[in-house]
Amino acid sequence: MPKNTSPLPTIGPQGEPRLDPVPGVEGRFNGVMAWRPELLAGFFEFYGKVWADGVLDMRVKDLSRMKIARTVGCRTCQNTRFVVAEGHTVEADYLDIDDFENGDYTESEKSALRYVEAFVTNPGFVTDAMVADLRTHFSEAEIVELSILCAVMGGFASINVALNIAPDTEALMRFDFANPTA
Repeated sequence: MPKNTSPLPTIGPQGEPRLDPVPGVEGRFNGVMAWRPELLAGFFEFYGKVWADGVLDMRVKDLSRMKIARTVGCRTCQNTRFVVAEGHTVEADYLDIDDFENGDYTESEKSALRYVEAFVTNPGFVTDAMVADLRTHFSEAEIVELSILCAVMGGFASINVALNIAPDTEALMRFDFANPTA
């Protein structure tokens, strides 16, 4: 297996998916999800709106995306870099994501990452104090968007883990909502 080009340690699925891909569809994720292509298309459309038309700061979104990937253990998500986030985050920004409290993140970023970690681990772990802290850094609309990001990305990351969908390659992948294939 080629060396992982991510700066982070490997966490998550390895090997082949638990479901066979649709014959003729390239890629592990696309191949498995092709059993319900209309749902995958709907996901990409909705997810694109969250990313491209959102109100939450792009850096906070992308750090949150990586925290979700690491917390859930989705290697496909960990190995993916979003074109819309280019210039907002760089590889070094992810290095302390597993121990963000001691990392070089702003207080607002740490507040978001605390919430993200609790939300995707078990939403019951989110406390009134966490939401109050979020409100000191973010508007209600931004908190709702962050919550949607957690729910949608956490859900799809969990699908990848449950069905053992690992990245097609260990090289970092670029995802572009203008051409949404994974």
